Parts: sequence; structure tokens; C-alpha cells
Amino acid sequence: MRRLPPFPGLVAFDAVLRHGSVTRAAAELGLTQSAVSHRLRALEEYFGTPLLERLNPGLRPTPAGERLARDVAPLLGTLAGLRERVAGERASRPFRIGVSNALLAWWLSPRLPDLAAAFPAVAIEVTTRESNPWDGKPGTVPEETDLALLWIPREAQASHRCEVAFPAESVFPVVAPVLRRSRQDGDWRRLPRLGKGRAADGIGNEWSWATWLGADGDNPPAMRFRDIGAALQAAQDGNGIVLARSLLVADALRRRRLTRLVRVAEMRPSSKIQVARWRDQADTVAPTMAAWLVAAAETTLGR
Repeated sequence: MRRLPPFPGLVAFDAVLRHGSVTRAAAELGLTQSAVSHRLRALEEYFGTPLLERLNPGLRPTPAGERLARDVAPLLGTLAGLRERVAGERASRPFRIGVSNALLAWWLSPRLPDLAAAFPAVAIEVTTRESNPWDGKPGTVPEETDLALLWIPREAQASHRCEVAFPAESVFPVVAPVLRRSRQDGDWRRLPRLGKGRAADGIGNEWSWATWLGADGDNPPAMRFRDIGAALQAAQDGNGIVLARSLLVADALRRRRLTRLVRVAEMRPSSKIQVARWRDQADTVAPTMAAWLVAAAETTLGR
């Protein structure tokens, strides 16, 4: 391990040389004269030689002090510029939000203008994926994102200051109004069913048609889609009924592009929850933006 010189002593040494006075150096550093003198003595003890010659009045560097001064001034100048360079590098790249295709298309995209307006100094980049490769891994954030919006099992939630949960959601069947009207007897249970995910997916009971339709739900759906966003789009286009989560279809229900087929009391709680997650070393943008998104979801769901 390298034995480095005491940094407070280097700062004090530089200030004393620039001002030619311990008193004025102490005023610049917000220290007492005694504290500055103590730091100078510690620096001289480290190098094992006097660095300053005390005059009456004033100070001047010894030959060893002159050699140190030639190295210290540019070193401290470089360190002083680190804040600007690091901040400039952070500002030069966008803030990356990782989100599923479904959440982007059915909820986030219409709110991006408001999000950008709330963070005018942040260049936002949205990256999408088909599924959650981080399910069941509490605290994990993909490398290519600064803020990840994940749809995860409730038991995978992390009790950590770098994760915040969206409002709890419900699952219920929806259909395009035109398709519902096509059933003259009004029995929506006999409309074509659409499936989400692979047939073998280990999803909660609330996503099983058998839960909603009993034995009739054991029959294969008319069509199956890998992604819930695609299944919702197919339902909105009149292809059949589909099981939906409340946040994704809130806008479509309000605009009457989809219709909920059960009463509120019959809706089932989702075994999954949306969370926003970021790295522990993240700056203040991530938690602030996560809070904004959660508040937007609460507004969407009328919470």
C-alpha cells in the first residue's frame, strides 16, 4: 500500500505559499491559524525536512519547499477540476431508463413529455426489453440502465433504499367494446380467449383462465402471445378477451378502447408488483425520478 502525503497538509502548504501568510491562508480555508500550523508540521514530518522558513514578517519556502511547490500547484489544480470534468462526463451521456415493451407502450410513453419537463436538465434514454431477466434477484440492476422498472414477484422485493414500489395492482379480464357487443346473450365467457406468456410459465393463479372460467378455462386459448403488451393490443383490436393488469390498461379503459368485464369486487390482486430500482452509487436523479414515476402511477390508478 502506498504511503501518501497528508492531503490537508498539501492544501494548507499551497494556501500559505499563495498568500505568504498563515493568517490569510487560515481565513481562506476556514481554519484557525493553529490548525493550519499543525497541518504544516504534519507535512514536514512526513517529508522529514523543513518546507517553510519563518521570517519576521512572512514566510518563504525552503529549497525542499520550492521543489514541493512546483509539484503541488499543478496537482491541486488537476484535483480542483475533477468536479467539472466528472459532472461534464455525466451530463454528456443520457440517463437510461430500462423498461419492458409493455409498460412503455401502454403506460410510460404518453407520460414521457411530462417526465422530460420535470427533469429539463436530464437527457433521457429509454431502453426496452421483452421480459424481466432480473426477476427474483433482489437489488440487481442491469448494467445498461440507470433506473430499471421491473415487474417482479412480491417476494423478490428488496428492502433497500435503492428500490421503491409502485402501487399494488389488480388483474381482471378486458375486451374491446365492439367484441363484447357482438355477443347477443351478453355472456363474455364464451368469447375467444387470448393467452399471455408461454403455456408452461409459472405465473400466479390470477393469470390463469381456469381461475376465472372454471373447467372452461382449461381449454387452450384461441391465440397466445409471448408479451402482455401484444396480447392487450390484440384484444383492443377485437381478437378476444385477455387478462390485464390495472396500470397497463388504465388509459385504454378511460378512453373506452377496452372494457373491464368484472366488477371491482371480483378483480384479483396481482402476485407481482412494479418496482423502480437503481444502484447504490447512483446520483440524486435516479431516486428523484423513481419518486416521480411512482406518483404518476398513483395518479393513473386514482390512489
